[in-house]
Amino acid sequence: MALKTIIAGLAACLLFASSGMAAIKDYGLKDYVYVSRELPHAQNQPWKLVCTMPYNCHFQPWIKLVAPAGKKISFDSSNPLVVYLTPTEIHTTTAGEQIQEATNWVSGEGAIYTIPADVTVEAVRYRETGYDTSFAGQFECNDGDYNILWKKAARTAYLCMRDHFYDCPDRERVGFWGDGTPELDQCFYLFDSASHELAKQLVLRKLEPKFYPGQHLEFLGDYGLWFYYLQTGDLESIRAVYEQTKIFLFDTYQFGNKRTWFDWGKEVKDTAVIETCFYYNCLCVLRKMALATRRDSDIPAIEEKLAGIKEKFDRQYWKNGFYMSSQVNTPDDRANAMAVNVGLADQNKWQAIYENVLTKKIYASCFFDRWVFEALCKMGKQEYAMLRMYNRYKTMIPCSFTTLWEHYDRWWASHIDAFDEASSLNHGWNPPALLLSQTIAGIAPESAGWATYHVLPKEAFLTTINVTVPTIKGNVKVDLRKSASEYSLNLTSPENTTAVVGIPKSSFRKINFIKVSDAVIWNGTYSGGVPGITFKGEDESYVKFNVAPGSWKFSGVGILCMNLPKLPLQSVGNEQPLDKKAWTATASVPDGTFLFSGDKILVDVSAANAIDGDHWTGWRDMSNTQFTGQWFQVDMKQPQVFDKVVLDNTWALWDSPAKYAISVSDDGTNWGYPVATGPGQPGINDISFPRQKARYLRITQTGVNPLYHWSIYELDIYRHN
Repeated sequence: MALKTIIAGLAACLLFASSGMAAIKDYGLKDYVYVSRELPHAQNQPWKLVCTMPYNCHFQPWIKLVAPAGKKISFDSSNPLVVYLTPTEIHTTTAGEQIQEATNWVSGEGAIYTIPADVTVEAVRYRETGYDTSFAGQFECNDGDYNILWKKAARTAYLCMRDHFYDCPDRERVGFWGDGTPELDQCFYLFDSASHELAKQLVLRKLEPKFYPGQHLEFLGDYGLWFYYLQTGDLESIRAVYEQTKIFLFDTYQFGNKRTWFDWGKEVKDTAVIETCFYYNCLCVLRKMALATRRDSDIPAIEEKLAGIKEKFDRQYWKNGFYMSSQVNTPDDRANAMAVNVGLADQNKWQAIYENVLTKKIYASCFFDRWVFEALCKMGKQEYAMLRMYNRYKTMIPCSFTTLWEHYDRWWASHIDAFDEASSLNHGWNPPALLLSQTIAGIAPESAGWATYHVLPKEAFLTTINVTVPTIKGNVKVDLRKSASEYSLNLTSPENTTAVVGIPKSSFRKINFIKVSDAVIWNGTYSGGVPGITFKGEDESYVKFNVAPGSWKFSGVGILCMNLPKLPLQSVGNEQPLDKKAWTATASVPDGTFLFSGDKILVDVSAANAIDGDHWTGWRDMSNTQFTGQWFQVDMKQPQVFDKVVLDNTWALWDSPAKYAISVSDDGTNWGYPVATGPGQPGINDISFPRQKARYLRITQTGVNPLYHWSIYELDIYRHN
């Protein structure tokens, strides 16, 4: 991380020098969804007011107060990473009633106001700002886990847009080409056409070969430049960057450069195979660019390079079951996935790659997993791809944070490398929204500007999908539903397009016939008869039709596969969180602080933080790592009826208790037998027990963990009605 931070200023300067001013929208002053004190409020000593927004956003805290002159009010995000770029903002009061508002925007899910003694806070609000675009895409299916994941990915992508595509909006705000690639891709599936301007800026940006050259390869192929062209039809921009792309690929890029970066992690990373695959893909796209811009004289040299790579790739890297270079001692999922994606791995090798690597090796970060997912789906292994996506994101899906993180579980890759305490919880390279809308729903352009596009679903075990994809021709809408006997696909297709609709054979054990509305158009052979529909043919995966603009209802009738290897997320029962604004919290150790992230950011970890309503602030026992006998308790000030406790440690996953015992008391002295015991798990501990009535609740650590301290970043107590 330190290396990324060192170059952040240079990269940002380069980007700003090459781009214009972006349109920023002021959403106005808004009310917080939670404020930790009832207002008006004042104390005779300094105090903190913690407030939460409904989602992570760019914001400026606002406050109305009554104060004597000369008092110092401070505004912070509850996200500690913000201070990397934006120091605490301090305002000095005048005498009497007044309004103060922060002048700098920060990001986060909550705000912290530090208030001096004898200052009365009358009201607090926040001003949200952000890139001036609207959420226009949609994805909803029968499994709530993927719906949550899509929405969190969309929120993440939006927060990483402002004056350019950021890697994250808190500690860096750097325009890395690697982060920019999925951010560019997702903007076409999530936002209206105003977002296309940021994408165009990235496309036209001058290449900086010394600035992580491997990320340039990730961008200059199908996943960046050509993706943009298919979405927009902007041939002028492709023509403008053709020459610099050709020079970079033919003259500038050097294999084996130590500054080449393709993914996080110090574990097995087969850079030689990965960069060969991306370089090959970039040459394939350069050939398409040459054809589109009529640079025909360049094509023989491009094709010669492509043929040279293709001719020696297997001989150099194929090891009778997987691809692997001499740089590593075990195959890498990233390298093998890219060989499939770019067409260097022949189809007869796919099953071996799947069995030997992609089901056994999990080295990719949440950035590179995009390409593993796409390779699996290309192989027809979308069911496994969806399970892998869920398992890798399973700590992010249920947590209170509304965005997706830089690293899975705060580890660089597969939990065999370094834990990154300071990784962002809002990082733009997370691609689930793209993957669910483009690959699983199967909606993507086939020719520039969506003149032709396809709907080729790979829904796996999902039984319903409702998706909207905003395109430059208008919204494409698909409503897909499966039962044991029918595959229904409703399509709304915009004017001036031709859609290729495919009914997936893998969804059936047997297809009897396909109809449009009430007319059978295929029963083993195409029979036609519906104006606006023609036969596109069939292959091993789909029965395909060309479809004119309009609204269409396709139905495949037969015997369908209804596998459920993952149960859909069930809705939460009728439960009510108890109001905790008046509660107090204490622990077996005095309140403390710790120095965060090697950059000596001082973080408060007082007991009160665990009940302030913000999941980015919390309590931590800094006296030692986890040991038997540590305790944390709350005084609810009066007897309450409850039957569930949730300990949320999302911000410090591995500080969850090794083992716990929960006890209750009427007087804070006599506790009796525990009402619940058990082992802790990383992230969220959801603990139910028989209904209790008590004033005090105590959690006692009954396990030992020599690596991690014990933390509670938010505690909630519930009662089921």
